[in-house]
Amino acid sequence: MNAVRAICWLFFGWNFGLVSQELMLYTEHFPPFSYEESGQITGSNTEILRQLCQRAEVDCQFELYPWRRAFDSALSNHNGGLFSTSRSRDREALFQWVGPLAYNRPYLYRLKSRPEIQVKQLNDAKKYMIAVARGDVFEEYFLTLGFEHGQHLLDFESKSAATPLFLQGRVDLMVSSELVMPVWLAQYQQSMEVVEAVIALDDIAGNYLALHPKVPVELVQRLQNELDKMRLSGEFDAIVQRFQVE
Repeated sequence: MNAVRAICWLFFGWNFGLVSQELMLYTEHFPPFSYEESGQITGSNTEILRQLCQRAEVDCQFELYPWRRAFDSALSNHNGGLFSTSRSRDREALFQWVGPLAYNRPYLYRLKSRPEIQVKQLNDAKKYMIAVARGDVFEEYFLTLGFEHGQHLLDFESKSAATPLFLQGRVDLMVSSELVMPVWLAQYQQSMEVVEAVIALDDIAGNYLALHPKVPVELVQRLQNELDKMRLSGEFDAIVQRFQVE
């Protein structure tokens, strides 16, 4: 009987352990945190997670999709995860969380050449058109505050997709940060000199790795522990600095 139990443990336990050590991590085009370059998914949070998985001895694969598809894929895959995502109240119970990852305070930005855009409080932004990504936490945030599609919000496939229209003055406001906006602008040979922040969006905070509820808790904790060690060692900050645009 003991021999049978031992065989069952070796077979089923080994297979369970193998599955629990594999993760499929979904993300979107969100430079500098995640993007594709020369057929490889990279970016600051991608490389942080790549190193984190290696340290935690987890086989992690990466897929880059439009945000809504990435979100749905992480929810439907029992070994799935999603990054870089905000840990909002509505999402809290949907996932297990590891983080925070690289992140910067978000603002609404305007072009300096458009001083007529005046936003002293968030409700003032209803006078203008704001670019948002479909299914993104900022889209959800603005909708809860009474902003409406077509009247106040313009949907795009990714957070950065509206950048050329913004630079042309065809979109009034964009959500970004001091870490992210320079990367978006550099793609169009522009710098932070052409934009200015008009109001902070402090109700939305943090970038995280969100893991499916069926990912083993022990694995989630191991990832968190290794991430904490990466911060203490300076390895985390070193990766972030590699992807900064001056």
